[in-house]
Amino acid sequence: MMPSMDRKIPVLCSDAECTGCSACANSCNFNAISIIQNEEGFYRPSIDASKCTGCHNCEHRCPILHPLESAESISKVYAAWHKDENIRIHSTSGGAFSALAETIISEGGIVAGAAYTDNLMVRHICISSPEELHKLRLSKYVQSEIGFIFKEIKSYLTKGQKVLFSGTPCQVAGLKAFLVKDYDNLYCCDFICHGVPSALMLEKYLQWLQQHIGRINHINFRDKRKGWYDSLRVVIKDDGRQKILRGNKDAYWVGFNNHDNNLQLSCYNCHYLGMKRNSDITIADFWGIGKDKPFGHKGDIEKGVSMVMANNQKGQNLIDLSKHRMETVERNVEEAVKSNQSILHSSPKPASRDSFYKDINCMTFDEMIKRHLTPSFKTKLVKIMREYVPFCIIKQIRMKNQH
Repeated sequence: MMPSMDRKIPVLCSDAECTGCSACANSCNFNAISIIQNEEGFYRPSIDASKCTGCHNCEHRCPILHPLESAESISKVYAAWHKDENIRIHSTSGGAFSALAETIISEGGIVAGAAYTDNLMVRHICISSPEELHKLRLSKYVQSEIGFIFKEIKSYLTKGQKVLFSGTPCQVAGLKAFLVKDYDNLYCCDFICHGVPSALMLEKYLQWLQQHIGRINHINFRDKRKGWYDSLRVVIKDDGRQKILRGNKDAYWVGFNNHDNNLQLSCYNCHYLGMKRNSDITIADFWGIGKDKPFGHKGDIEKGVSMVMANNQKGQNLIDLSKHRMETVERNVEEAVKSNQSILHSSPKPASRDSFYKDINCMTFDEMIKRHLTPSFKTKLVKIMREYVPFCIIKQIRMKNQH
């Protein structure tokens, strides 16, 4: 049946407010919404008017237009790390996510999270075996393409399988808005997020990088060969050799971690801040562990420590079920928040943000580095220290500063 020409086309939230959570596209029963990259390379919905029936289901499922009500948080906080040293080494912080995921998989469940594609873009996928878990480990500092994975998750939930979904707070909100009702077998884990760059930014960077060092098949933004606090960017080339990204070859990290001028516009006014979370569990690096309150595991700090926060009883139950896989030390909320202020505050929008994504479409990446991605003098000194000073010396300096 041809759609009526006088019916109203849905009006979704503005591009500046949109998080790219894809709840709208997943909610459309007529395949009228596709997810495309906007001019800045962020994932956005696009409505095909010829397929739209005007049901407005997409509008009703948008968590920006119709915010979810967050439940009261119990906010019980742990310092945690995986008992398997190999998993811990190959995790961004302490490997707590792997422990939670293993628990769900061991019960025949599904884990959904961000993974690299063959061309090193990032997309959410579902896995069901421990052998696949490595795909979801490590932080990927870019907006992940959700695609239509929410529909896939719903099919698992309706079959009675347990599902652990890991994503940014806005992606968790998108999933819950799409599902409408609560599922006892769904566990949502978000992380403390200070914002995401676009897939276009990562694509331009990788194209430039490979012109300089050759083809690569893996990138680790937080390699811990020099310890958790002094992590390095390391890539694995097609020939199997590993290369530390030094100097301007580390430009992507400079933009993400020091300048914040390439984040999604909605990240500067995040709707998902605070201690009341839509997720069951929140994870992060437990920065500053032991600085203000004694920590009886100082030897474990350099290996990486996760902050794991139970936001409700369901989250606490999953943590308890996972304790035979990870060490947990209860800490107070204030300690966890002190060095993770992104849980309370959005990243401030730099003045250079207005020109960054205009320039990336018309400048070479070398020109982008000179104009937008050059580290400050202080950052340069820190980078030189981390990249060239032996780890044993860095460790001695840090231990002296802790006393």
